[in-house]
Amino acid sequence: MAAITRRVWFVPNAGALSNLVIKEEQLPPPAADEVRVKVHSIGLNFADVFSVLGLYEAAPKTNLVPGLEFAGVVETPGGGFKVGDRVLGTVRFGAYASHLNVNPLYLRHSPNGWSFEEAASFLIQSLTAIYAIRELAALKPGSTVLVQSAAGGVGLQALRILEAMPNVSVLGVVGSPSKLKFLNDTFPPAKNNEDPNAKRKNWRFISRAETGSEFAAQMSDYISSHPTLTGFDLILDSVAGPYFHPMYAAMNPAGRHVIFGAASLAPATLDLTPRLSFLSPVNLFRAIKLGYKYSMRPRVDPMKLMGDNKAVMGFNLIWLYDKAELLSGLYGELERLNLKPPHVGHRFDFEEMPAALALFQSGSTVGKVVINVKHDN
Repeated sequence: MAAITRRVWFVPNAGALSNLVIKEEQLPPPAADEVRVKVHSIGLNFADVFSVLGLYEAAPKTNLVPGLEFAGVVETPGGGFKVGDRVLGTVRFGAYASHLNVNPLYLRHSPNGWSFEEAASFLIQSLTAIYAIRELAALKPGSTVLVQSAAGGVGLQALRILEAMPNVSVLGVVGSPSKLKFLNDTFPPAKNNEDPNAKRKNWRFISRAETGSEFAAQMSDYISSHPTLTGFDLILDSVAGPYFHPMYAAMNPAGRHVIFGAASLAPATLDLTPRLSFLSPVNLFRAIKLGYKYSMRPRVDPMKLMGDNKAVMGFNLIWLYDKAELLSGLYGELERLNLKPPHVGHRFDFEEMPAALALFQSGSTVGKVVINVKHDN
């Protein structure tokens, strides 16, 4: 089999979204343990933004092709897949490409009726959510859960998983009031016990207060206004920053605070116009602000954890990439839940990658941001 020419988004040196360049390169024939996939859609993740900015520990700082998940069509057979199969998959970076050579261990057949966009939106968010809920938190029926960034990709998948569990109370938190209508329309509250939505009778959604101290007061007021609520058994946290300690304080004894992101550290979108360089005053100010946020990030005292009888747990899904058996088991759980297709909130063409990442970085998105790859044949 011959090599083919493919298009990729490439970062010679991490540090700014403006460092992204598109290029053509040769993709060698797939190895004996690989299949070739023609990529039709790419799912964006916050890890992509941090990788391009050089803030993601697991990512190379030079010669990086970002991207973790995709959906497409198999072009060469292998590992139980035949030519023409619609698949979704993950890679340990490199998904920002028109074609990929992939180990079939990290591919799954796309669910019937799902679009490429929906398939490319599923794996990373869903595996993140179910690993936090089932593996780390070992959540039990009757628990209370706080979900930060509830309208984001992971947040929405977490809500779908929690919806499938009996008698779970949920507080979904979003960063702006504009996202509340979407959540209330997607997960309407129950009117009574006979309502088809009765499993969500103790679900609420709120817009997060702006500062950490205001959020602490907001949490205290929320708990005191719900007499049966003493606190939360699980906190799913993709924001951290100044909101960490108020959430920790709102956690019940024996509760688990699971952190899998730090969106509060994301710098404001850098100006990518030609008139401003990365060293412009505007961008330098943003870089200094990011450094300050990082220096002020929350700390945890192990002795206090013992005294409070609480757990703080963190993980990065990419470090589980080599644990194929674990990931396969988690995916099996997701299949048994028969979840609805993910919500795709924003679509861009492959050539618009920097603009898509800038929007994603802004924090104004709802659901998944997806890149679509057009092919001549």
